[in-house]
Amino acid sequence: MRIAAVAAIVLLSAGCAAEKDHRSPAVPSSTGVTSVGPSASSMRSAPTVGASVADLESWTRAGSAADPAGYRTARLDSGAVTELNGDRAFTSPSGKISCITDYEHGDQGVVCLVELKNPPAKPHSGIGNWKGGWIRYTGGKLTVGAFRGDPGPFVQGRGPELPYGSMLPIRDFTCRMDSSGLTCVNPQAGSGVQMSDAGVIPFGCLKEQVATPNDNAGVLFGC
Repeated sequence: MRIAAVAAIVLLSAGCAAEKDHRSPAVPSSTGVTSVGPSASSMRSAPTVGASVADLESWTRAGSAADPAGYRTARLDSGAVTELNGDRAFTSPSGKISCITDYEHGDQGVVCLVELKNPPAKPHSGIGNWKGGWIRYTGGKLTVGAFRGDPGPFVQGRGPELPYGSMLPIRDFTCRMDSSGLTCVNPQAGSGVQMSDAGVIPFGCLKEQVATPNDNAGVLFGC
């Protein structure tokens, strides 16, 4: 009996160690934006660093389809609600990610505010306040951080909550909210992005480039 009990304890300890060893560690980035894999709870389904755009699209589209009509308004802290003319806005259940589109005024892409734990440092002097968690993804370009003299499209407020596991199509983009963060993909551009408070991960043709003052970004990725 004593031998059996000892064996059971050894097997239990080994199982716990194996579980810890399979967690995805943070991958530090030279840009100052931390790239991380998905959380342990979603590793079996969420794509990891280096995944193909096809895999990213497949996983994103596997989410529960949200009704786009439910995300056509934005709300200010005052409670005022603005109807978005063809655009979409949504916020994560944690409130750490808020995204909006502004096609009405010619902005071709998705703009998000993310409460990054390690945002990129202000690269130089610029006009306005430095917003390290300002992320703009257009398909062919991804920027992290920006000088802002105004709230941009967020002047209209923030969108309704997009539940975890939900997928929202927005023109050429498909975005899925998950407990590990937000994933957006643009198959036509051959790119995608994952973002969370832990960092930002580019996929597909997006490669890091040298940002200039004209780019108004702390970190720049382009195709």
